[in-house]
Amino acid sequence: MKKSLLFAIGACCVAASAAFAGTHIGIGINFGAPAPIIVRRAPPPVRVERVVVAPGPGYVWVPGHYTWGGNRWLWIGGMWVVPPQPGASWVGGHWDPRTQQWVESHWIVAPPPPPPVVTTPSAPPPGQEVVVAEPPPAPVNEVVVAAPGPGFIWVGGYWGWEHGRRLWVGGHWERPPHGYHHWVAPRWEHREHGYVYVRGFWR
Repeated sequence: MKKSLLFAIGACCVAASAAFAGTHIGIGINFGAPAPIIVRRAPPPVRVERVVVAPGPGYVWVPGHYTWGGNRWLWIGGMWVVPPQPGASWVGGHWDPRTQQWVESHWIVAPPPPPPVVTTPSAPPPGQEVVVAEPPPAPVNEVVVAAPGPGFIWVGGYWGWEHGRRLWVGGHWERPPHGYHHWVAPRWEHREHGYVYVRGFWR
């Protein structure tokens, strides 16, 4: 009787170890799509799971999924895991019925987005008149921050003109050119043939 009980406990331990090992098969730390393998039969339908509360910050939910191992489909239950690297995303496995190729689940790390390029629209060349039929939008409410130092003048935001369209130019502090003390803001004048863009200038 005791031997039977010990055998049953041992079997449970082996099964738990196998399940744990299977979990690590499904939640590896490999990055990028692995080489596809030929699998002649499709994975079974995905099981319905209940998503539990995350154990803490920084965890990512990896849904339950199938993995191919031992010439059969193995089900890996969904779980909360800490990604192997900041910014890593989980990609589930995919089976192509046409080619019968299986690509195993894996982690990917997308390259960081390029830094935004901030450009200040330039005014139209001297002598070139910009005329549009529609009036400019309402000005954007801005917060005037403290000046970076003495001698700076606040250049308020305005609707400028760039690449054939209106573009909002944010307000900023600017040191006037030598001999100039006042900034005349750009504006859109309503005339008979439409709204004409008048450039800003220092005086």
